[in-house]
Amino acid sequence: MRLASYLFEGTERWGFVVEPSDGTAWVIEPGRAEAFLTTYASIPSSGIVATRPRFLGDAWPGTLTEFLALEDTGLGELSRLVAHVERFVEQTDATLLPRAGHRVDEVELLAPVPRPRLYWGLVTNSPSFVRNRPNINNLNLFPLGHQRPQGAAIGPGEPVTMKHGHHLPHMAYNVELAVVIGKAGRDIPLDRAMDHVAGYTVVNDTSGSYYYRAVPGNIENGYGLPEQYNDWLYQATASWGGKKADTLSPMGPYLVTKDEVADPYNLLMYTRQSGRTRDRAHTAASLLGIERVIHWYTSFASLYPGDVIHFGTMGVDGLPVFPDDSADPGTRLEVEIEHVGTLVNPVRIVGGTARPRVPMESHPSYAIRELATSEARRVNAPDDWAVDSARHFYTSFGNDRVAREAAGLAELEVPRFLNGPASSLAASGSRVEVPARAGDIIVSIELAAVVAELAADVEDGRSVVLGYTPVVALCDLSFADAVVEPARAGERGITAVYGRWADGFNIVGEHLVALDAHDWRERAMTLTIGDRVVHGTTSQYVAGPEELVTTISSMITLFPGDVITLGATATRLRISREEYEHGLVVGGEIEGLGTVQALLSPRNQQS
Repeated sequence: MRLASYLFEGTERWGFVVEPSDGTAWVIEPGRAEAFLTTYASIPSSGIVATRPRFLGDAWPGTLTEFLALEDTGLGELSRLVAHVERFVEQTDATLLPRAGHRVDEVELLAPVPRPRLYWGLVTNSPSFVRNRPNINNLNLFPLGHQRPQGAAIGPGEPVTMKHGHHLPHMAYNVELAVVIGKAGRDIPLDRAMDHVAGYTVVNDTSGSYYYRAVPGNIENGYGLPEQYNDWLYQATASWGGKKADTLSPMGPYLVTKDEVADPYNLLMYTRQSGRTRDRAHTAASLLGIERVIHWYTSFASLYPGDVIHFGTMGVDGLPVFPDDSADPGTRLEVEIEHVGTLVNPVRIVGGTARPRVPMESHPSYAIRELATSEARRVNAPDDWAVDSARHFYTSFGNDRVAREAAGLAELEVPRFLNGPASSLAASGSRVEVPARAGDIIVSIELAAVVAELAADVEDGRSVVLGYTPVVALCDLSFADAVVEPARAGERGITAVYGRWADGFNIVGEHLVALDAHDWRERAMTLTIGDRVVHGTTSQYVAGPEELVTTISSMITLFPGDVITLGATATRLRISREEYEHGLVVGGEIEGLGTVQALLSPRNQQS
């Protein structure tokens, strides 16, 4: 089955694609198709009056993501319906097509999952990254990857939009295979991993240079960085931040269910530019396959229906598109995977002002423009916000005045940041289940800010801060312990990122506090674990929420309710598994911003 999300007359809908004998593609809404069949069956002389088909009736969900939440039951009923409709159209009455759907060329196709909760892209997942590099003697076979915000996802035909010189000295793109999760799970065994996959789609992994060019004095240095910025965490900020930017991860055109693809490791992949082939690759080049990645990720975090994981380029990394081509209105980025589909997007360069803006009400990202035209574009007061409403979670790294001494990280004018899944957030008072893989954990008390409204290109970061709160953050050291040396910098560096991604590992304070003067500095911070207490101050931070908001929003639209933490400081403690084996309360407080508390206990994998 080929499943599509689309807009018709301004309303988000979904359906399955049917191509009758005349070759015209139609997208059929399941509920309307079943209603048509029910009406047809009520005709006494109809051929199905005695065997009236029944599927989900009035229970068909309104969006594809909601449908995927029905898991195996939904996919099973849909498969029956699709087979019935295809036979019915071919053999009985093709008027079902216009009465239950629309021609594909009459609708606006969206990304199959327009608002992915998890949009995780793997990097360096093929031999091309290590071939002909004699200094790399071994590989650590765990996934390296980054989480994309929802604004990065666009559908077929929407423009990949570059601003602030993000396309200079060139932009880059690649075709990647993505899986869409169809069944929730945690601690998924290798041999059951494919049971959790609904199907496949195509992702165009696009990137640019803004966070390289944003470094003072570096605007002419392309993708290079000066020495003080050349640590792995800022390299990741610059490289992956360039991928996280709005519109830079087209997805589609359809979700192709896994029964349509005999072997996901035997697919040719093509990258083209305006019809010219730029690269050809093959999915068999994957270093880490679907099963192993799902098994590994769910060893510390949950997967949910509609989550998207794309598996990295299998060919040449970062095919360049040079400025004369990216500025050409006729340029089209085309990526194709056989049996999955072809995804085509134009390129648009926005310029002409110091801070060019993309109108949110007509933004290429449906996730952004949907919010921009609704009352949900703003959280009106701190008491209106709840942790589970956050779509994105951003963390700064090396943002502590002793980071150079402790970790060799220089103080930077442009702060380091990365984002993780919002499922790693939890409310104060939660019970946090520590994964079975975990050993020692670093616990820290941090300052966080919550974003009030849909915001892009923010010049005064304070203007969009809804309030401030303490966060107790946990970092699982098992990721670092598992690295085998000699290792690449990314294999070492990413452990500090993944260590915070487990479900509920970032516990948010009891209250969100508005500070009219935004006077968050010089506030005492306290972390308490049992009889151990450490103290610090928010003045330890280099960059504040205002700098992080401005830096992030230059390329990435912030959503109302997003959480931004300033990161760990020296106010931290290390705990062993023996300490939390039978339950351990951790707590923290920031002066004037309230307290935060959680109970840590080991996860029961059978629960």
